[in-house]
Amino acid sequence: MKKVLVFLTIGVFIISCGENIEQKAGHHLDNAKEAFSIGNYNVAKQEIDSIRILYPKAFETRRQGIKLMQLIEEAEQLRIIEYEDSMIAGAQAAFDKIKADYAFEKDERYQDVGLYTIKSQAPQRNTDRTYIRAQVDELGRMTLVSSYRGSSYIHHDWLKLSVGEFYVDTPESKDRHEFTDLGICYERLSFINGNDGGAAAFISANKDADITYTLYRKTGPESSRAVYKNLKMTKDDRYAIAQLYDLSQVLLSLNEHKSLRDEADRHLKFIRSKMKEEVSAEEAVQEDK
Repeated sequence: MKKVLVFLTIGVFIISCGENIEQKAGHHLDNAKEAFSIGNYNVAKQEIDSIRILYPKAFETRRQGIKLMQLIEEAEQLRIIEYEDSMIAGAQAAFDKIKADYAFEKDERYQDVGLYTIKSQAPQRNTDRTYIRAQVDELGRMTLVSSYRGSSYIHHDWLKLSVGEFYVDTPESKDRHEFTDLGICYERLSFINGNDGGAAAFISANKDADITYTLYRKTGPESSRAVYKNLKMTKDDRYAIAQLYDLSQVLLSLNEHKSLRDEADRHLKFIRSKMKEEVSAEEAVQEDK
């Protein structure tokens, strides 16, 4: 008889402990629900994490916490999508306002991404001079091109741009195209997709100043330099590159927000598919009963 009482006592104790654990965990779940209702998702997730860490055996409360966590993640992605939609609308409006100022080129047979340029900088209009031009693709990636014209090749590798004592160096570029036409040597040195060491930003910030630039070529293994000569950027070139730099910033922003929105949409679809699978599993269990 005493043994029976002992086992009954132990059983009651185990049950009461289980109920007590669920009750304590339930306080965190209630806090999470309240935080979720007012849109404080970080606090809600912290409360759910507390259930997992402090009460690993509160199985029913943890199960409810997982369901709530899915609702929180769903709401977070919807919030991100709403925000990104507003940012996309703003960036698109900014782009629509200025896009008529640029020439757009895209050959659908060969190009996946089109290019924006300034007509005054087109190579066919500038065969008689050395200058710096720019172009921006539809994704906002900007490329600077150092176009050299002379009686012989100089094989230049990088540039230095200066305004008084302030200057910026481009990185060394191996993207150089050379050709000869009617005895004249031409070089096109490109700094692709914004890899210009800040040169485009420097030109944009100093478009109203006299910018001097120097063409360098590498002359030894220790990156020693040989100077071709110092040149002055024209006002038209400074303004054209500054204008394209502004376009680049708008398009980069637009495409970044589109990418973030797409990512949130993919995440939302994944969350909802998991929620749907769990509902289907629960319904199957109920049918078996």
